[in-house]
Amino acid sequence: MKPFQECDLSAVIGLQRSLVQDEIDKLPNEVIVGNDLEIIAENLYQQFCIFPVVIEDEDFSKRSVKQQKIRMPANISWGYFSGRDYVEVDGIVAMFFFPYQGETDLFKCRASTFSVSGYPEICIENGYVSFRIEKSLNEMSGQSAIDNLLKERDDNLSKIKNGVGFANKDVAAFNNSLKKEISELLMKRKKKVESFISIASMLEVPIEKKEFAKEHIPLQRKIVPLSDHYDTEKFYYISDKEYKDILDAIKHTCSTYERTPRPYKNSQEEDLRDILLATLNATYKGDATGETFRNKGKTDINIERESRAAFVAECKVWSGPKELAEAVRQLDSYLTWRDCKTAIIYFVRRKDFMAILEKSEDALKNIDGMKRVESVDKNVFDCQFYSKSNIGQLVRIRVMLFNLYCE
Repeated sequence: MKPFQECDLSAVIGLQRSLVQDEIDKLPNEVIVGNDLEIIAENLYQQFCIFPVVIEDEDFSKRSVKQQKIRMPANISWGYFSGRDYVEVDGIVAMFFFPYQGETDLFKCRASTFSVSGYPEICIENGYVSFRIEKSLNEMSGQSAIDNLLKERDDNLSKIKNGVGFANKDVAAFNNSLKKEISELLMKRKKKVESFISIASMLEVPIEKKEFAKEHIPLQRKIVPLSDHYDTEKFYYISDKEYKDILDAIKHTCSTYERTPRPYKNSQEEDLRDILLATLNATYKGDATGETFRNKGKTDINIERESRAAFVAECKVWSGPKELAEAVRQLDSYLTWRDCKTAIIYFVRRKDFMAILEKSEDALKNIDGMKRVESVDKNVFDCQFYSKSNIGQLVRIRVMLFNLYCE
């Protein structure tokens, strides 16, 4: 085939954009309102992004050289026969194979930039791009014949890679804009859905702060399944601001443990948890409870209204990085639908605290289903986790480790 000329890449990208719009229009209303839009957007991106082509080094095991008759342009050296512009001579055909990854159709597309001098003919088959070079036996008789053959191979490969590079540049521009376009289309679709159907009211938990607790002491502070239904029962949630305030209250209290760890040297997990509860209840008027039975277990701390939790946290004494994956799974198993703001609090009584922090971050990133892990402080990690218990939901988990080691 003659590469990079069968169709216009801009037209292909335009078609891809229209397919995205069609796919979003086809999504059932229940899927739009029953799943985190970020998860739907990521699925659509994975479905419609165009993978750039990467050509790898030659696979020498597939290289072949055959002797056969080849056509050469007719000239005086070969003898010229009237009416013919070529002659058949004895020669060799060398085939070179290069494995590649990415969208095969990009080899057919003309990018916004292309070479006017053209490209060598290629064959695309079974994950390889290959081309042939024909030489007469005459041309292969000199001392530099092999070097000349390999130079022509390299020149052909360079031209093909240049064509791929032009296509990849257009693809990169499309991919870079795709997530934003998908998110905007989903938001428009969701607004239409919300104006068309009656959905559960998004009621904030009426957490009222006591006057003395209005301000906290300032501290220095990485394609999943979708749900196909939507629970129209009322549910409660906490705003991002309230979530931050709760986390700040926890961090402030646990930081006092760190500054004076000796009084807490023999305290059990439950004792440390109860002090946290006292702080939260002083701030949130008795709405924080401990060891409350939930979906598949019981949590250490939660804040709820009418048996619907809006914040859930687990307190644990550190036993090693391997325990992190189980802690995340345990927390996820406690959550009922849309309980998406959570925390895991670790009390560390080991000497090598900084090494533990480093191992913790690596362990969190390697948990199956973990979307993102961001270090927001030396001992605090903000995580997003694809819920296994509530398909289609993205769970926010703040993992906090506090150093309670003392001699």
